[in-house]
Amino acid sequence: MFKEDINNIERVRLSLFDLKPKTVLNDIYNMYNEYLSQFFEDGEPIPEYFNKVNCPICGDKKTKQILVLDNIRYHECDTCHSVYTPDMLKDEILMDMYSSGAYQEYFKKLVLQGQDLRKNTLELRKVRQLSSFFSKPGKILDVGCGSGSFLKVCQEHGWDVYGIDPSDAAVKTAKEKYDLDITKGFFEDYKSDEKFNCIVILGIEHLQDPYGSLKKAHELLEDGGVVFFEVPSADCYLLNYIKKYPFDVTRYIESGRHYLFFSQQTINYICRSLGYELLHIDSNGLDVDTIIFDDVGSELKEKLLNMQEIINSMLLGDHYRVFMRKVS
Repeated sequence: MFKEDINNIERVRLSLFDLKPKTVLNDIYNMYNEYLSQFFEDGEPIPEYFNKVNCPICGDKKTKQILVLDNIRYHECDTCHSVYTPDMLKDEILMDMYSSGAYQEYFKKLVLQGQDLRKNTLELRKVRQLSSFFSKPGKILDVGCGSGSFLKVCQEHGWDVYGIDPSDAAVKTAKEKYDLDITKGFFEDYKSDEKFNCIVILGIEHLQDPYGSLKKAHELLEDGGVVFFEVPSADCYLLNYIKKYPFDVTRYIESGRHYLFFSQQTINYICRSLGYELLHIDSNGLDVDTIIFDDVGSELKEKLLNMQEIINSMLLGDHYRVFMRKVS
């Protein structure tokens, strides 16, 4: 069993160029833009395809617009300081996107291509990190589990694993590559008599009702259970850079698929309102790589990684990694 102090677990020094080749990211970015373009006319969302929503976390209507990218407006909530898109694509459109050839192509090119690197490096680190909060493995549910690489590492370290994902390709890959039986569907519709020691939501920004999902996770957790999620950061260096110097962002925002970003105030609001204790928060990101987004020599690459490490240590990396314990 892992006994490492959470702050002593090794850092993973990977760049955007290791994980997501530039040509592939460009192809995927253009593909998503083309897919989403059918839902806009003259840069405006066509009403029949969207729901108008208040803040997905606190429900407040008071916001200010901070950014427009790829025709999609991003607002900041005055109360919990989440950043989100008030024009939300309807459920059936998202379901169609996840089952479409466009998404399957994305899955093959960006998820499966780096599968071994993710499993043996990134996923292993995450499992070590979450295991440090437990005296022994228990039952774990991975929401939006993708191909199952994270769950497979959990299983290899003694966890009893469960997963759910809306993508046919993900469910098929999890079975064929890792011999995992994954439930196909959305977490909002998930029903189980099981109680879990840990629930993982590494893509909480993709859920239609993230606050409701964290509330549901609370109900599915054992007393003292832990929810672990990653979410794009509303506080990060990259978002602040984009607000001042807009450019086509091939990752992080991904043409509107990432419709929600959490600030530290958002996370504190969730803990207070849902009965969680914040155990740990850190940030990780590819902010500098995303801004530069070009092939670089080894010497400059090392400097970029050093810069990113400092950004992460200041909690300004483009993603937050959050661990919360159920306390009430």
